[in-house]
Parts: sequence; C-alpha cells; structure tokens
Amino acid sequence: MSTPNDDAGGELGYAEAMTELEGILEELEGDHLDVDVLAERVRRASELIKLCRTRISRAQEDVNRIVTDLEVFESELGGVAPADGDEDELDGDVAAHEGDELF
Repeated sequence: MSTPNDDAGGELGYAEAMTELEGILEELEGDHLDVDVLAERVRRASELIKLCRTRISRAQEDVNRIVTDLEVFESELGGVAPADGDEDELDGDVAAHEGDELF
C-alpha cells in the first residue's frame, strides 16, 4: 500500500487518501484480515483520516479567505465608482476647467 509520501508532491492527496481509506475499510470488514496486520491498518486509517481532515480544514480556510477578498474588492470597487448624480457634477467640473492653463 502507499504511504503519505508516495506521490510526486511529497504528500498524498485527498482523493488518494480516501481511496486508500476505502480499501482499508474493506479489509477490516472482511473475515480474512490477519490479526498481526490489524493494528497497522487501523493506525494507517487514523493517519489518513487526520490528513483528510487537515485538507478539508485548509480548503475551508482558503475558500473563506477568497470570499473575504472578493467582498473587500467589491466594497472597494463600489467606493471608487461615482454614485448616481455625482457623474454629472464631475463632468461640470471638468468642463469648467478645460480652458485653464496648468503652467
């Protein structure tokens, strides 16, 4: 069976961990599991469950951070755009100063 460091990235992915967990569960549910291997399989299942929980937690944190960033971006964008009615006022200011010399 594979270990957490088997893939090229150095750590087993969520999908691979779940697949391995399903295999272990099938082994544990079967009658042919050697008692000498039982503790090893339960230990490995525990490691995989921790890995999956960590991946889920990180993904949730990433999603929350992305949503927060989008909300901040939208609120900043909303503050930059002129509000209704302000656009005409801006145009009037520009038109009033078009003939002014800067230097």
